[in-house]
Amino acid sequence: MQPSSSLTKFAIKPTTPVAPAVAGPTESDPHAAAELKGRGRGKNKRVGIAVRLGHEDWYRLHDLAVREHTSLQALIVAGLSAVMEQRGLPPLSGS
Repeated sequence: MQPSSSLTKFAIKPTTPVAPAVAGPTESDPHAAAELKGRGRGKNKRVGIAVRLGHEDWYRLHDLAVREHTSLQALIVAGLSAVMEQRGLPPLSGS
């Protein structure tokens, strides 16, 4: 009889079945909309958003922020404020 490897316990599959994941409520479901509102999104003073950039664009934007002695946050808010003003809307407050 060969001694078992110490890694064999990682290869053994569990004997108890795992319940399938249940999808959460979506905003298109009218009954789930009330549940989503109760989660607390957007209730703080500031709300985070994600900006997806390619590496080259990120390096260019980061380099501009360093040269201007400012932050990426300030550059993005200034750019979005300019777009708002071009459309006849008040600029973002940036706070």
